[in-house]
Amino acid sequence: MIKEKNRSYTFDFFSLQSDQEDLFTMTAAAALERIETGDSASGHTYYGCTREIFNLKHRPDSRSYVGQIRKIRKADLPEVGSPGQEGKQFELDPDEGVIEKNFFVLHEENSLLVIHRNDNGNSAEHLAQILSSSAGVYFSAAPIIRPDQAEKLLNNKLTITKFSVKISKPTNADLYPKDSISARTIELLNHAGADSLDLTFTVDQKIETSAGRLSSALQSSIGPFLSMGASKAKIETDENGKILPIDLIANRIYSNQRIKSSSYFPPAESMYALADKAKDEQKELLDEYFGKTNRIR
Repeated sequence: MIKEKNRSYTFDFFSLQSDQEDLFTMTAAAALERIETGDSASGHTYYGCTREIFNLKHRPDSRSYVGQIRKIRKADLPEVGSPGQEGKQFELDPDEGVIEKNFFVLHEENSLLVIHRNDNGNSAEHLAQILSSSAGVYFSAAPIIRPDQAEKLLNNKLTITKFSVKISKPTNADLYPKDSISARTIELLNHAGADSLDLTFTVDQKIETSAGRLSSALQSSIGPFLSMGASKAKIETDENGKILPIDLIANRIYSNQRIKSSSYFPPAESMYALADKAKDEQKELLDEYFGKTNRIR
């Protein structure tokens, strides 16, 4: 019998939204409902890697959906072996692959996504891309940052003097609206033949003609950059002559949960219960965030 041990899982919070404002817009919950009923595809495949929404279920009592986003990789598989021995390739059936998964809960209210962190698996942006491909409506996943910083960002209350962001090129550029900052960023990456973009905007207050702060237009682009799955997003603000750095990735709201389990992942229902517990623990911050705004734009 395999002995149980304490395992720790981190849950992150996102707002999963569609930016479209036309007759074809829909909520993330509506897109998941179409997948649950079989009216829309549950996944897509790019570069030998399939991502899918698996075991999706609706919980009417809490007005939420629970499920897994799974990455099934068939290409570039690792070797297996014993110490001192030559490695060998996995022997898989033609329809099999290595599975990495993230458990998630999507709440209809505020389109709040609670997703367990697995860096070898998927991100919230991958879930948004599946919904975009499935529903034909663009979705983005904006990380929920601490409400005091979010409120200042949204209302241009911060004097931002520096903004640094790093973004990897998405595998499916067609998911982004053609006239968006996201699409223009992807176009720049394509023209440069680059796989990632590491960009810094800054002002030099020593120059007489300097505006002294980055424009509100750039500030309003921070949300879309975050929604593209930025691995780095940092700003510096001028608070009465004092420069204060803010790491927008590190300042995301998250929750660590522990559970005893004899396997790498406990049963799915246990993971969903942990996600619910994580949401309850962060209720005050989440209520404050959504009380001020629906999301970072």
